[in-house]
Amino acid sequence: MNTLISLPERAASLQHWYRRPLGRLLADIELGALAEQLPQLFGYHLVVVDPPWESCSLADSRIPHQVVQRTGSAAGMEAGVIGATDQWPVMTDTVDAIILPHTLEITADPHQVLREADRSLIPDGHLVIIGFNPRSLWGLRRWVSRRSAGMPWQSRFLSVSRLQDWLSLLGFDTLHCHYLFHRPPVNNQRMQERLQFLEPENAQGRMLLAGAYILVAQKRTVIMTLLKNGRSTRRRLFPVGIPSSSQRNLRRAG
Repeated sequence: MNTLISLPERAASLQHWYRRPLGRLLADIELGALAEQLPQLFGYHLVVVDPPWESCSLADSRIPHQVVQRTGSAAGMEAGVIGATDQWPVMTDTVDAIILPHTLEITADPHQVLREADRSLIPDGHLVIIGFNPRSLWGLRRWVSRRSAGMPWQSRFLSVSRLQDWLSLLGFDTLHCHYLFHRPPVNNQRMQERLQFLEPENAQGRMLLAGAYILVAQKRTVIMTLLKNGRSTRRRLFPVGIPSSSQRNLRRAG
């Protein structure tokens, strides 16, 4: 990924790609997969960080307060909050669900974005990640043309296995992952229509053919264990007990 280009420029370039025929097809698939997950998310606050689609419909969500955060303002793009992708203007432990649609792939530090998500989410909160699949024809296309082509081929594709490892270290459990869009990255509408038969009937999909994926994870709850007898288990500051002043007085008197 070319880090010399600013994050708002990379985000704008990806948004432009999603207006092309291949991008529009992928957007329909991704938004459909997201719509299936939204009714399963509960709470009061939902945040979507820098979605690349022209419109980000959250009508299927049961969460009443929904905020779209972007790195910059763009014509025709709705934004409730303007903020950096790796430093969110969100209080700690306040958000019930966070959606990262290709957010990790255009940032220079995806680990920091995940740490921000961990900080912002409440215990048992949900994290939904949509990304490009590197272990497919799309990943091969990126490897071949990443130096000459624009977005999304200049972005960083993260595999599901690597993402699961990162989430596990942060204290997230992966609930499920579905692979999306099982057609090659050909920017031709007629050819894409002919290849419609490659799309699987079930929701799981096949990794080697899928261009993208949607992963849902949940933040673990920290269970506090109460101690029955605090005195017996309390650690001492000093290895040897120091007599109290009353004990010293008794010794002097004796």
